[in-house]
Amino acid sequence: MKDDIEITAVIDRANAYLASHEDVSQEKLAKMAGISGGLLSSFLKGQYGGNTARVAQKLRAVLDTEESRTDAVLAVKEPEIVETAIMQKMWFGLQYANDRNDIICIYGAPGIGKTVTVNKWVASHANVIFFTASPNIHNGRDVMEEILEALGKKQTGRNKALEKSIIQILKDTNRAIIIDEAHFLRLSALETLRRIHDITNVPLILVGNPAILEIITEQNKTLTGQFFSRAVRIALDGKVPIEDVKAIVLQNGVTLESDALKELHRIALGTGALRVMTKLFVFAWTLANAARHAICLEDINKARQVIISPEAC
Repeated sequence: MKDDIEITAVIDRANAYLASHEDVSQEKLAKMAGISGGLLSSFLKGQYGGNTARVAQKLRAVLDTEESRTDAVLAVKEPEIVETAIMQKMWFGLQYANDRNDIICIYGAPGIGKTVTVNKWVASHANVIFFTASPNIHNGRDVMEEILEALGKKQTGRNKALEKSIIQILKDTNRAIIIDEAHFLRLSALETLRRIHDITNVPLILVGNPAILEIITEQNKTLTGQFFSRAVRIALDGKVPIEDVKAIVLQNGVTLESDALKELHRIALGTGALRVMTKLFVFAWTLANAARHAICLEDINKARQVIISPEAC
């Protein structure tokens, strides 16, 4: 009898969770619990003939986790994206390349908001072709496969066939190609992109860390001469102004003393910049919330020992 009551309680919780989360289907909930969609469906209908206690245990674990996650997010909210000085400079560069069908390389230190800005740009420009380079996506063929995938095309064959297909699709379309983490690209990828740009005249935007200059540089222009002479290069200043820190952390009713703000600004000027500062701030807020007091410098210092290694402090 007790087991039946507990199983009924889990079924009620699962149905209530599905009813209040429109973005979560039965199939998704089943995947979260590590069971099949059909099994979950029969369990929720009270028709499952297998080990119901085991299924209930899996579902209960998922529901407990989701409840804890919801409570945590309600108590300590992730800061909303704000328009920082770096974001404004990037936005100008993105718009410049898009308006003039130019090649542009935007680079800066990790953590200053490059990827956030690119994602925001892509979300507002539905026709762009966007992908992220990586150690596994870095040569000419990789790049062409990513472009074709973004175009919804499946193309096989030699590199020449891939390039020809891309050119036929993109010529006279003005559809920008945007590549994040572009510092992973090799010479073959840059030359492939340069040829595609030259023939199609589509905007080409590369975003990455300063390491990209090891390829696109004055000293190396004998190897990348044609790309070097075409690309506009925009360097992003890693010196984050304190106004940007304030805009990020002073949301959701948060107030901070000047010493706490100064410390967060100091962290934002270091390795990882705004990304590390934001993570540290949220962690400090979580500590303060658990202790039931306003965020103070002590919370930030405690969080710093976890988020940033003592050597970096």
